[in-house]
Amino acid sequence: MYDIAMTETDEQLANLCKEGDDLAFQRLMNRYLNPIYGFIRQYIRGMEDVEDVVQNTFFKAWKNIKRFKADHPFKPWIYTIARNTALDHIKRKKAVTFSELDGEEDEVHFDETLSDTEPIADELFAQAEQRDKLNKVMEVLHPDHRAILIMHYHQEMTFEEISEAIGKPMNTVKSWHRRALIKIKGQLHQKP
Repeated sequence: MYDIAMTETDEQLANLCKEGDDLAFQRLMNRYLNPIYGFIRQYIRGMEDVEDVVQNTFFKAWKNIKRFKADHPFKPWIYTIARNTALDHIKRKKAVTFSELDGEEDEVHFDETLSDTEPIADELFAQAEQRDKLNKVMEVLHPDHRAILIMHYHQEMTFEEISEAIGKPMNTVKSWHRRALIKIKGQLHQKP
């Protein structure tokens, strides 16, 4: 067996997987384990079984690797599987309210740059309160809209990659993203 160079692209590794190279699949899994885990953890927020959903995602990817199209990027393909697996899990665990399809999410900035000086207690409390409020707003968002925010801001995916991953036109993705940001901003700035 040969040694796969660290410089091989995801697509090259995926094509080797299609030829039955288990080492190439292991490399892909190692590359995507932490990002997919983080995505799923945020996507099914508040639910248990994150590890099971991640494991099912990689099992489905391995099982369906022959369906991967060589002329397409790998990242949106694996995130499509992750999103669908997480959504299936959500549907099984609780009733998803799809009547709120008009509701969009707002941009999520979880990691703000802090100044060099340590914040005082009041600032820490305000940040924690804002984070709790943001988490509550994110929980009521439609799963597809929440996925767009997580993929874009936490997984650093482009709108084009997200479009391919969720199977919607890029203009729809951008529109949902923009409306989501407006909704979250409005919710965060509402007086209790």
